[in-house]
Amino acid sequence: MDIRSLCAAAVLLLLSLSSCFPPSAGADLLEYECNNGTSYAANSTYQSNLRSLLSSLAANASSRSLFPPVGFTTAVVGASIPDKVWGLGLCRGDTNGTDCGSCLSLVPDVAFGQGDLCMGVKEASVFYDRCLVHYSFRDFLASPDNRIVELRGVGGDNVTGDAAAGGRFDALVASLVGALSDWAAFNTTTRYAVGTMVSDDGFATANGAVVHRINGLVQCTPDQAPGKCRECLQALIAEMPEAFNGSTGGHILGVWCSLRFEVFEFYDGSPMLKLVAPPPAPPPSSPVPTDQTGGNGTKRRQHAATVSAIVLGVALILLSIFTVFLWRNTRRKLPYQEDDDPASLLFNLQTLRHATDNFAEENKLGHGGFGAVYKGVLPHGQEIAVKRLDKASGQGLKELRNELMSVAKLRHNNLTMLLGVCMEGQEKLLVYEYLPNRSLDTLLFAPEIEKRLLLPWETRYRIIYGTARGLLYLHEDSQIKIIHRDLKAGNILLDTDMNPKISDFGLARLFNSEKTSTITSQVVGTLGYMAPEYVVLGHLSVKLDVYSFGVLILEIVTGRKNTEMFESGVEESTTLLSFVSHPLKNLFN
Repeated sequence: MDIRSLCAAAVLLLLSLSSCFPPSAGADLLEYECNNGTSYAANSTYQSNLRSLLSSLAANASSRSLFPPVGFTTAVVGASIPDKVWGLGLCRGDTNGTDCGSCLSLVPDVAFGQGDLCMGVKEASVFYDRCLVHYSFRDFLASPDNRIVELRGVGGDNVTGDAAAGGRFDALVASLVGALSDWAAFNTTTRYAVGTMVSDDGFATANGAVVHRINGLVQCTPDQAPGKCRECLQALIAEMPEAFNGSTGGHILGVWCSLRFEVFEFYDGSPMLKLVAPPPAPPPSSPVPTDQTGGNGTKRRQHAATVSAIVLGVALILLSIFTVFLWRNTRRKLPYQEDDDPASLLFNLQTLRHATDNFAEENKLGHGGFGAVYKGVLPHGQEIAVKRLDKASGQGLKELRNELMSVAKLRHNNLTMLLGVCMEGQEKLLVYEYLPNRSLDTLLFAPEIEKRLLLPWETRYRIIYGTARGLLYLHEDSQIKIIHRDLKAGNILLDTDMNPKISDFGLARLFNSEKTSTITSQVVGTLGYMAPEYVVLGHLSVKLDVYSFGVLILEIVTGRKNTEMFESGVEESTTLLSFVSHPLKNLFN
């Protein structure tokens, strides 16, 4: 082989190898800020110290194995002022050591670049997609102050529709970022958290798309105490309403803490929190006419009667729950069904397409984080509900497998029955029994009084009692112990006789032994129904479902949603507890 052939082969090899490797991670420059009130001369001692500092930050952040962890470092270079320089480097929590070092090594392009960059400036902040550096002639490490370098940017599309839609979207973003802030501050040592908020209804945007998922990220420097990190992030959250007004993406960047949200997934790895948004508030209904002829005395008697009914109802509910748990200890456990072979549960895709009229929009019953649910009719006349995994969902397949494993062999009158499954081509479907009265929330929180009248006290009591029996079976009587993790009014379906059936096991957690508690790094569920120790510390046990059940009882008794405080036009002080505590306070005073 001659030298020309050898060179040509080498060039081809290099080209082929270069196509196998992506460009440097974090190469996108988001923002930079130069303090132009200070400067240094070219080839000065300060410039030499700054070069050494930036080189040290890139090397240290990519190689540390103890605290501070990989991705974070501070350094000081220089013997004395005015040539002494302080610096801090931080990489995003999902960035490995090699990519972190590569990202930090880009900072000299800003620090010493010509033109409008920071050449000759003694203090600057540089933010890339995956890393940041701040350096200064002052000892900013001794007195952290996020305000001195705070930057904000807004990207992406905007939510369209009325002001309420944009306000609700902003409220969900704030709720997600708040939950992530709690997780990063109190449940990690890296002070980093990512997560999602899924909305069943979705939001229309100016570019014509409908978004159902919000992705969020928060991060503090890992040297901060939990309280300081949470305080830093809260200061950014307080500025979100002004910075983001219905935007579907944005970030607030700071040296000591930062946050970001987008409707697309912009981070690596699995989300630590997976939340489900509450449904939007229904339009206000017309007030029911009241009889004013009875005077104040009549009104007080009516009020007292209403409060007495609520208290009596709660007492009966608690007594029934206590009775159920006593009954549990005296009865023989239900047999675990072993005669249902999962292979016999397979449905043909063509059959389901025909049953749902090819998943026609008019047969759509609703849409959740998993995907859409359609009503169908099998050839022999049986009505079914078909849950269809969104093709674009990266997490739905895992949730489908989880739901199949959870409920394929469960048999109880208060659990929705799984009839079968279909996995052909790109389609992944679960087939359930069809329940004509839909979910509890469609009646309980309906704006029409006619629908709410379908839930008299005896029916509400039966729903509470049946839900308690279903939970008891999942926690105690089935062979595989199951924690539902998403018990809420929207996941309680009602049959023709208004009997409750627990549904949607996509987020359920299975336990194969008597142990029914653990610590989890991924918190999932619906805002307002999750126990505090689960959200903040990741403590997962049957107590989570019990807490959710308690919230559900309060909603059934009061007819009010626990998340009303997040809805547009509702006073901030209005919470579910206020609907309960205020009448009781008046009663006992």
